[in-house]
Amino acid sequence: MAKHKLGLSNQKRYFARFYLEAIENTQEDESVINRKALLAAHQQSCLFHLLGAYRAFIWEVANTYDEVYDGQQSLDNFLTRVHAAGKSIPELEQVLALEAATDCWLNRMMALWIRVNEVNPDAISKPKEAVNLNAIEVRVFDAVDEFAQLHDWYDNLSSMIEEIRQLLGEW
Repeated sequence: MAKHKLGLSNQKRYFARFYLEAIENTQEDESVINRKALLAAHQQSCLFHLLGAYRAFIWEVANTYDEVYDGQQSLDNFLTRVHAAGKSIPELEQVLALEAATDCWLNRMMALWIRVNEVNPDAISKPKEAVNLNAIEVRVFDAVDEFAQLHDWYDNLSSMIEEIRQLLGEW
């Protein structure tokens, strides 16, 4: 496990990549019992680690500017506090623009995480017909295709992190 928070975003991306491989292996292996449940678990775990990498990266940039970011507050609230203190973090302002754009990958990734954790499952899912009484019941989302974007989200997040790290390294 990462001992320093600077390595946490890399670690979380590694875990996300691990789950992307597990998703591919599970999709290819038709002999897996409860394949849908296992796929859902891998997909949600991958999404969890992608968001963890995102939050750890925000911490990394905030730390570079000597600002405290605990990972629990939204980026918008964090930047509002920073601006109130008379500071600016242009790299995170660019990231906030991505997060706020409804047609952007980052916004869609975060929205899916919110839907996955929705308390009222009836609001976003349909009941599945019972096929096997011993099977684990899995919530089936209407927007199944959203999980197909995990690879793209991983690539986009990794690119964004590396580009901003390059910018931070120049000064």
